[in-house]
Amino acid sequence: MKEKIFSSRKESPATVQQELTPSQSIIWPRAYRIGFRFVFAFVLLFLGSFAGFFAPFSMPVAAVSQVIWEALVPWVASHILHVPPPTVSSDGDGLGHWIQLTCCGIISVAVTLIWSAVDRRRNNYVKLHEWLQVILRYALGLAMVYYGLAKVFHLQMLPPHLAKLVQPYGDSSPTSLLWILMGSSGLYSMFTGAVELIGGFMLFNRHTTALGALISFGALIHVVVLNLSYDVSVKLWSMSLLTLTLVLLAPHLRRLGNVLVFNRPCEPVEFPPLFRRPKTNRIAFRVGMTCLTITIAFRLLGMVNGRGQAYRRTPVELHGIYNVATFTSNGDLLPPLLTDEKRWRTVIIERSGMASIRLMNDRVLDYLTSVDSANGAVTFLANPDATVTTAGATRLAYNPRLIEQRFEEAIEADADAGLMLEFSRPGEDLLDLRGQWGSDSIDVQLSRVDESKFLLLSRGFHWIQSYPFFR
Repeated sequence: MKEKIFSSRKESPATVQQELTPSQSIIWPRAYRIGFRFVFAFVLLFLGSFAGFFAPFSMPVAAVSQVIWEALVPWVASHILHVPPPTVSSDGDGLGHWIQLTCCGIISVAVTLIWSAVDRRRNNYVKLHEWLQVILRYALGLAMVYYGLAKVFHLQMLPPHLAKLVQPYGDSSPTSLLWILMGSSGLYSMFTGAVELIGGFMLFNRHTTALGALISFGALIHVVVLNLSYDVSVKLWSMSLLTLTLVLLAPHLRRLGNVLVFNRPCEPVEFPPLFRRPKTNRIAFRVGMTCLTITIAFRLLGMVNGRGQAYRRTPVELHGIYNVATFTSNGDLLPPLLTDEKRWRTVIIERSGMASIRLMNDRVLDYLTSVDSANGAVTFLANPDATVTTAGATRLAYNPRLIEQRFEEAIEADADAGLMLEFSRPGEDLLDLRGQWGSDSIDVQLSRVDESKFLLLSRGFHWIQSYPFFR
């Protein structure tokens, strides 16, 4: 058989795959073969490193990966970077994730060199390329579906909580500002989630892979730009997903260019079976769909539970925004002077029991609270987690069970850490607190603010408005 070789016109492996059957007669250029080896190794290493994201069936891989990275990342930090070992599983762009990603790249280069030396006589990787496409389609599809569901259920960016409503605008971090933007509009959250869901589900079918990858690419470009613009700490993860989308799109770029740009015809894509025997293909399809359905259902149940935690759980009894009317310390009525370092200005208790006290000099103190309704007492405990303020709490502001658990753990560590005050409700929107606060005996009278009247929550939608409503 006469061998077919590549002409001077550059063609992608997928294009050649469409023109010829996968056989040794197809000869990929050397650069293509080397590039494919690197991409294949890197994709497997990257997805294996974050296999826990695709639970439950990926958990064995996640367990092995965690053991490896928990040994490798601290070693690299200590012996190469000469810095304290970071945590591997940080929620964001922690040093541990940077080390992971760099190591994936270095290991992929090493694998590529060894693979190229051992397997240098192979003409192509057509079959392996088909499997890489399958892995990418399902991994990226699951990621898009997960994030799409979170936005559709309005769980990724929750509505502004109480402390955020009264925080000075200029004190808000860029990330928190983005969360307010997205969380303030359930409709916009659902729209962006629907786009991600459509793109994700289309990736599960080979016939709609190109369209699904295009939609996912547009959605992820939006996400990456927002993360970079507002300093959101998932830049690495979002940029990695965007890169995987480009890898998935690469075999279709020539066809897309011909149709969308150059107004040229293109040949239909052929989808060869993964296995030779039809029965094997049918079994593989059924097993794959079953695993996919269980995986999405597993995450969907988590979303439903999360929505219950965020929106339907009964808030703590004293939750609300309170302005301090009078503040008495050791029998002395303190006037509301802006220079006072002791007098309180506002008290905010979130639905979850997280709390903050703003002093007259604008200093903010963050607490966890526990309310004993039977005895009319509330205990304030200084928040032991300095990385989470009440104003920046997001979903922690909505979960009473989690705050109760953190409160109990802190009390077990130090039984004398809490400050207990007696409370009474002389009126529907009134609250009195009295008791020993450190070395002072205090009596505080507070009035509750109706948070539903904040313009951000009450403005609503208007078809007719003569001028932009800027406030």
